[in-house]
Amino acid sequence: MDKKNLYLFLLILGTAFWGVSFTFVKVGVGEGSPFAFLFFKFFVATLCLIAIFFNQLKYITKKTFRISILIGTPLLIGTILQTIGLKYTTVSNAAFITGLDVILIPVLKLFIYKKKVLRKVWFACALALTGLYIIVVKDDLTLNVGDFWILACALAFALYVLQVGKYSNEERPMPSVILLMLFCTVGCFVFALFDTNTVWLPDTNGFWTAVLFAALPATAYMYAIQNAGQRYLGEEKIALTYLFEPVFATVAGIVILKEALSTEIIIGGIFIISAMIISEVNFKKLRSRMFSQRTL
Repeated sequence: MDKKNLYLFLLILGTAFWGVSFTFVKVGVGEGSPFAFLFFKFFVATLCLIAIFFNQLKYITKKTFRISILIGTPLLIGTILQTIGLKYTTVSNAAFITGLDVILIPVLKLFIYKKKVLRKVWFACALALTGLYIIVVKDDLTLNVGDFWILACALAFALYVLQVGKYSNEERPMPSVILLMLFCTVGCFVFALFDTNTVWLPDTNGFWTAVLFAALPATAYMYAIQNAGQRYLGEEKIALTYLFEPVFATVAGIVILKEALSTEIIIGGIFIISAMIISEVNFKKLRSRMFSQRTL
């Protein structure tokens, strides 16, 4: 397996962790401060990455600090907005609305960086979002205050992915990832200090379990893989893998909560898988190969 396909597989695995983490985060935050939860999440993730990649710390430079801040700012904002939104909206609504970053990424890429976006990518994004809508929206999609927080979060996440793509050619991505997690840790700590609802050691059921799950597989693993893998995958393909997030969340509900496998889940999943295939296939090369075979 080449590096491109390997990182694609590892990213899809990471979206499984993300999908399950929606439920953990909603339970972990409860009625308390989202900033305290996020502080512990990023703090544990930072310690984990330092322990694993300790030998990479010697490669930290002033440039690494600058890159981590430029990448970390939209990530910090997006994560905070999403966590706040999850307090006031459903997991399904949050998953669907966050998925709008798939459309926002090529739009922002076009207008900010003046980079051409292939037509098949636009089509794949629309197809994937249609599948996502079929899966997570069982009834009418009604927007509440939490949904608007999530809308803002989708914009921030789109900017984050573009920033990662801009600096993805760095020889050693791990020093930047470690500083990225540290930057988010400090940022959440500062926000928590000014939040009157902050409880530093809550006894809420599931808080610490949620912190560990959100910190290790859903943060340390996922962001390390994404920052390393984006050297081999474009921003749009990274975004399309994100659409597996609610799919895995639904599957977890079926397996863990014994929820029924609906027709909507099957149809929506087919749409999303098809979008991934469309984004990966080189149609010009495929057509020329088919034409050459006909002429033999």
